[in-house]
Amino acid sequence: MKQISTKEIVDLFAYNKDSAVLVEKRPLPGNAQYKVNYSVVNFATGEQEVITKSAYLLRKFGSAFQKISTEIPNFVQCDAAVLYDRRVLVIYPNGEAGIFDREGTLEWNGMFQYHDAPVKHLALEEKYFWSVCPGENAVIRYACQNMKVDLRIGGKDAQTFVNPQHICQYNGDLYVACGGNKIRKIDGMDYTVSDYRTFSQQVKRYHKFGQYALVVLESGTYLVDETKE
Repeated sequence: MKQISTKEIVDLFAYNKDSAVLVEKRPLPGNAQYKVNYSVVNFATGEQEVITKSAYLLRKFGSAFQKISTEIPNFVQCDAAVLYDRRVLVIYPNGEAGIFDREGTLEWNGMFQYHDAPVKHLALEEKYFWSVCPGENAVIRYACQNMKVDLRIGGKDAQTFVNPQHICQYNGDLYVACGGNKIRKIDGMDYTVSDYRTFSQQVKRYHKFGQYALVVLESGTYLVDETKE
């Protein structure tokens, strides 16, 4: 594993097939405010290149990024996905969510909850998306068409996912960062769950990109070549 950042990471997602966007939080001295740095990390080399705020917003929100970014208060803290019909879905860590039409106008806002517990993060799967619900030890799939629960894996009294914190999708399978420093894999064909790998520290985020992964641990953010682990 190669450490690429010791700063707090507030956003991370694919930029293209060879790199990912990394947004670092950098506190300003003397007050409670902070600034962020936008960069792209190359998987093969681990090198980082600074990108503009506009390039970040375009990749995150699509062509209507200018209007969307003016309507939401903190665009780095949310997960976002451009849906199959070109609407844009955003979800914050507290479960607050919004849907924007293809022109960037907010058409719905509300809360995503499961049994009154907030869900967070967003992994897109064609006409569905997946989120995690730490309070209910569950992974939830929603239908993009109506934003209703379509499938649940795990549950409050089950050990399938203990305190799930993050979910990502790669090549049809899903990867869930859980308690116990574990990454658990959901098979995209039959939804069976298995252990994928275990780290030495608590996992805050895990993003798989082919043979590479970016993992956010307590001590920092690391680039992993999983063919060499």
